[in-house]
Amino acid sequence: MSDQFRNDDVQALWQSQSPGDAAISLEEIRTQARRLEERVARRNRREYIAAAIVVAGYGPLVWFGPTTTLRLAGGLVIAATVFVVHRLHVHGTAAALPADLALSSALEYHRAQLLRQRNLLRSVWLWFLMPFAPGLVAFLVGLSRANPERSPRIVAGGMVTVIIMFGLHLLNRRVAARIQRRLDRLSELQ
Repeated sequence: MSDQFRNDDVQALWQSQSPGDAAISLEEIRTQARRLEERVARRNRREYIAAAIVVAGYGPLVWFGPTTTLRLAGGLVIAATVFVVHRLHVHGTAAALPADLALSSALEYHRAQLLRQRNLLRSVWLWFLMPFAPGLVAFLVGLSRANPERSPRIVAGGMVTVIIMFGLHLLNRRVAARIQRRLDRLSELQ
């Protein structure tokens, strides 16, 4: 009687567990990989459009800026923009999951793509934000020299820019943490 009781308890415990928590299907990996690819492609398009706007906005400053400092600032911002776009294109694209991969290979491939995006977002301050610092500083100095009476407002604008950049850093760290949680869940399946 006690052996029957134990078997019933084990069976009840087994039946109460969620069936999908411990396994993942090849189709689910493909779906997740497609979503990642689409999200990354949308993000990259937004960044490319923003880069085109920055280059169009600062381009005339390089050629027609009223001071050498402002022309230099425009050039530095454009150089930073080109660097960031190149870095994003080389390191920030998500490749499509090849159709002929088996589950374990697809899982590893998807995991590698997630790792790539996580690492890119974790280091956004280094490759995305910091390249703009010299150009922004030169821009603020150039504006302050050209308009000394507006220096307090220019400095305030610079501080707002730093706060926005810090917010972008935090946002990217948060997204990187979310990707890390997805990686952790995938690791549990292996």
